[in-house]
Amino acid sequence: MDALKLFYETTIDARRGRPPGQPAPADRARSAEAGNAPEMLLRHLEKRAGRSLRSPAAIDAFLATQAAAKQARPATGRSLLRETLLVLFLMVAVLQYYYMDVSLQIAALNRITVFVSGQAVPPPAERS
Repeated sequence: MDALKLFYETTIDARRGRPPGQPAPADRARSAEAGNAPEMLLRHLEKRAGRSLRSPAAIDAFLATQAAAKQARPATGRSLLRETLLVLFLMVAVLQYYYMDVSLQIAALNRITVFVSGQAVPPPAERS
């Protein structure tokens, strides 16, 4: 079966004008997929990690140290922005509460109606 496949491939290559030693495009695609083989990815991960990761326990330990390092980082500017916005909204809420409280207290005051006679007080020009 392999001999027959080889014969047809060489025949097709000869018809297309491709030299016999050059790989077909499908073979090149397969070799590119081989670049993403698990062994190659493991070698790349070990290179980036700087240590051997040949067992599941080693990988778990590496990921645990990465998670711990991420949690140990100091607060960034994002948390500073979040805290600043929290304080700003808290101040707005307090001022709004104060304004509403004062407005309600003023509205709840008893009204006093006072009648003043216009004849009792002389105009300012006649006063001495």
